[in-house]
Amino acid sequence: VGARFATLQAQYGERFERDVVIGQVSFRNQGRSRVMLVNKGVLRVYADKATGRLLGAEAIGPAVEHLAHLLAWAHQMHMTIPQMLEMPFYHPVIEEGLRTALRDAAAKL
Repeated sequence: VGARFATLQAQYGERFERDVVIGQVSFRNQGRSRVMLVNKGVLRVYADKATGRLLGAEAIGPAVEHLAHLLAWAHQMHMTIPQMLEMPFYHPVIEEGLRTALRDAAAKL
């Protein structure tokens, strides 16, 4: 969804590590993934450090098509990581992994 890691690296060049934050979650220990026995994979979200705006995301793992749907909406609406964290996340669902990745990114903004 949005820009991929390689695209952002090319776009930002030498400024990439300074200007882009990466939030990440592994599905290895994520509760719902473990219960469903599909606890493999990772989700990464990319945000502009200055604005907090979601730039893109990449994922491989359980139910990532649902996460991509949510991320596509957020990207199209030019949402920031803090704005995304204001949205509801139900429990227990795979989508909680998205919240974890967003929190990781927010801590780096």
